Amino acid sequence: MRLVVGTNFDDKLIDELKKYPVRYIFGSKTKTLTGHGRASFVLPQVDEERLKEHIQIAHDAGIKFLYTMNTATLNGKEYSQKFLESLKKEIDSLVNLGVDGFIVAMPFLVHFIKNEYPDVEISISSFSRVYNIREFEEYVNMGADTIILHEDDNRNFSLLSSLSKYRNKVDIELILNNSCLWGCPYRRTHDIISSVTSQSDSEVNVWFEYPILFCATDVRNDLANIIRMRWIRPEDLRHYEELGIDRFKIASRNKKTDWIIRAVKAYSQGRYEGNLLDIVSYPQGRAVPAVMKKINGPKDYDVLTQVYVDNTKFPPNWLSYFKYNSCETRSCEECRYCDIIAEKVITVQGKPLSEISLPKIKPPIELIPRFSKDASNEGNKDH
Repeated sequence: MRLVVGTNFDDKLIDELKKYPVRYIFGSKTKTLTGHGRASFVLPQVDEERLKEHIQIAHDAGIKFLYTMNTATLNGKEYSQKFLESLKKEIDSLVNLGVDGFIVAMPFLVHFIKNEYPDVEISISSFSRVYNIREFEEYVNMGADTIILHEDDNRNFSLLSSLSKYRNKVDIELILNNSCLWGCPYRRTHDIISSVTSQSDSEVNVWFEYPILFCATDVRNDLANIIRMRWIRPEDLRHYEELGIDRFKIASRNKKTDWIIRAVKAYSQGRYEGNLLDIVSYPQGRAVPAVMKKINGPKDYDVLTQVYVDNTKFPPNWLSYFKYNSCETRSCEECRYCDIIAEKVITVQGKPLSEISLPKIKPPIELIPRFSKDASNEGNKDH
């Protein structure tokens, strides 16, 4: 097992990570020239000096550092010679600071970095949304060292089995603990908002990513969506290791150190006895209720804070179902396998799902302007 862990730039985190099979940590400065895969307002403040210190501490612990440059868009700045010159200086500076590799999502950045530094490791971000073997091959041919698959691939065992033949050419990495919706229609928008709000010249001045509100609405309306998410339980890693996949990512850049260590320990040991939501990202139940409270919004999402997914109650071979059934070609409403599992493992305030009946709601899109940091200033001007 090789773990790739998002860092919160707490040096104490690295002291703990040394105890586990962590080979890489990843992160970036808070706002960057290109932008990256996390909105800047959910991350710690990291400047060049802090980055340099943290990289050195990681290296002293035998852990490599990957720099996230995984923006989903450069907003057309690729056409600017001035931007390209700034980009080269940025990459030169990061390599000199000791960065071991880059996580990128855009083919342009793959080529740009490889042209300048052919021996630097390049990981293809999940923001590239590699979803089939042809896309995978394209990135292999570009010279990628690692390809982080789309989260939706995690239960597509037919695809994973087909990709295993490339293991002598490229590393395959799976994300363990994201709680994105299966087949999420909001993902592209979310990727772009995260990217734009993390760019140093961005004029988008917000404090919350509204696609998470849409996502939380879907989860609130059907709690079986939690089971449909493509997280991987610690106990189920064996299914992937049997295919020769042993490199796994823990998403945690915006988490506290204790939270990160809990997740790393669980996956390293291959077991977790407790609420599965304690080791997956789950912003639907953590961020959204808090945001609604902050803006005096509806209390409809409070129920998501009361959800308990008992990780000990999953049937031992529950994941094997996905080896013989195609979620890509079969409707969830027709299949209902995840609904059956949800009934076994999910409770709300101690009550089984069969006793929970919630009226359907729509996302309160009229609240979106209130997520702007400029909203209060605009309100003051009106008065």
